[in-house]
Amino acid sequence: MVDEENDVALSARARAGSLLNKLERIYLGVIRAIALVAATLLVVYAAWLAISGVYKASLDVETVKEVPASVSPEEVTKIDTTRPANSDAAENSDPFADEKRYYADFTKRYLALFSSKFEAFKRPEDKRLDAEAFDARYVNSSERLESIRDGSLDYAVDKADLESWLDTLTTVASSKSTVDRLKAYQSAKMTKVSRTIKGTREQRYCSYYAYYFDECLTYDTRTVPFTRTVDETKLPDGVMSHTDLLGAYQDRYFDLLLERRRANAGSANMQRAEIAADNQDGSTRLWMAVRVVGVFVVLMFLFLLIALERHQRRISASLRADSAETAA
Repeated sequence: MVDEENDVALSARARAGSLLNKLERIYLGVIRAIALVAATLLVVYAAWLAISGVYKASLDVETVKEVPASVSPEEVTKIDTTRPANSDAAENSDPFADEKRYYADFTKRYLALFSSKFEAFKRPEDKRLDAEAFDARYVNSSERLESIRDGSLDYAVDKADLESWLDTLTTVASSKSTVDRLKAYQSAKMTKVSRTIKGTREQRYCSYYAYYFDECLTYDTRTVPFTRTVDETKLPDGVMSHTDLLGAYQDRYFDLLLERRRANAGSANMQRAEIAADNQDGSTRLWMAVRVVGVFVVLMFLFLLIALERHQRRISASLRADSAETAA
């Protein structure tokens, strides 16, 4: 009876041990599978970090070039003819002999284009612009040379801008909108308008009059207001003279050019900043890849330990089976 009870107890312990061994094998198998999946994902992630990191770190901000600004002839003709013309010449320049010769030659070519395309539509009372007056109004060579001398103007950039402007104006001068505006000016009838001018003037007066002598002994001055009406003639609204039209075109061209040059410079600076940020991010990714590889090595070590444990258990089970057979 006692032997039967012992056999039952031994059988129960054997079944429990076998169940535990099966659970342990399943558990170790699950851990092994998880380790393999995690290790594979880490390898892929580390490879992606390394590749993207190397790419971003290899980007060079010097490869970003500022896009050249340009203005089309159609954009130059889009001016507001109702606003007062701004005839102030641009202030730019450089001081060497070559630069002086260039500005003189440019003014000559610019004046020739103006004479053939704009001055042909002047009114009888308009004075013809000579080379000196034309230079002072539209080119201002002397101030350009001074600006180059003090370093505030880049001659190469200014030269390229002027040549681009002359090429654009050649197209603009022959456009229908320009010809229509010049013809409208040539045939326009001047209208008389009265304008009131307000101001102040100095007036001399007697500050001390001696009645005993019946004469003024001391004189002084004072500021007094005045108004006067001036009659003048003007062009109809929307009509500009040939000289003002050229000035308006020139102002618009260089205003648009400067605006776009600033926009292009801002865009280039933004791209350089993005590349610099990518360089930093690339370095961070490379370090992250190194860390991920470290985690991968740890997981592989864990996987190795699990494999060794499973191997040890198989060896132990084999030895126990051999011992049991020998004992039998």
